[in-house]
Amino acid sequence: MKKILSILAVFAVLMGSIFAETIGDNPDDPFERDRFENEKLTTQIIVPENQHCTDKNATVKIEYQPMHDELRIYYDTLYVTFDKGEAMNTVMACLQDFIKENKYYNYRYMEKDKIKSYKDDRKQRKTLYASHIKLTR
Repeated sequence: MKKILSILAVFAVLMGSIFAETIGDNPDDPFERDRFENEKLTTQIIVPENQHCTDKNATVKIEYQPMHDELRIYYDTLYVTFDKGEAMNTVMACLQDFIKENKYYNYRYMEKDKIKSYKDDRKQRKTLYASHIKLTR
């Protein structure tokens, strides 16, 4: 009886190892599954090459969450040179570029755009315009 149970246990272990699931191109790497999961869960910070800004003091930054297909686009400039229309147009142009590059076809706003004024490290008054967007493939 013990021999039959041990043979069945060995057989089960062999069958499990034969049909084991592998992720990615390198099945020899035991940490590849963890790396794959961590890449999906992390937030990527992207600075677009073409920022579409007419204001020379402005910068655009995109936070992309691939797991949830969500974007947060930040337009940051000096308080004195801030123009809401310019900020909206710049964010929209960067969004369109991102959609084309990553093969999304639709988007919707998760909440109203936010405008926040603050002082930076050098005590300059700045304004931040932020959009929160949900993408659809």
